Amino acid sequence: MLMNDMGDSSRERLSSRTWWNAAMFAGILSAMVALGGLAAATMPGFDVAMRLVNGALAVVGATGIWAAVRGYRSRSGKLLALALSCALGSSVALVVLRSVA
Repeated sequence: MLMNDMGDSSRERLSSRTWWNAAMFAGILSAMVALGGLAAATMPGFDVAMRLVNGALAVVGATGIWAAVRGYRSRSGKLLALALSCALGSSVALVVLRSVA
C-alpha cells in the first residue's frame, strides 16, 4: 500500500484537478487569442486581408474555447488536444502576423 493512498479517492480528485487545469489553460489561451484576433480585426489601420486573417484566427480561438469546455465536461482527450492546438497554433500565428505587419 502506498504511503499517500488514504482510500479517500485522492486519485480521483487529482485526476479531476488535472482535467480542470488542462481545460482552463486551453480555454484561457483560446480566449486570449479570440479577443486578440477580434480586437485586431476591428482596429483601424489594417488592410482588408489582415482583417480577414485576424477574424479567422478569432474564429479558431472561439473553437478552442468550445473544445476546452466540451473536453472538460466529457473528459475527452481529443477535444482538449483540439483546444490546445487551436490555442497554441493561432497564438503563434498571431505573433508572426503582428511581427510581420
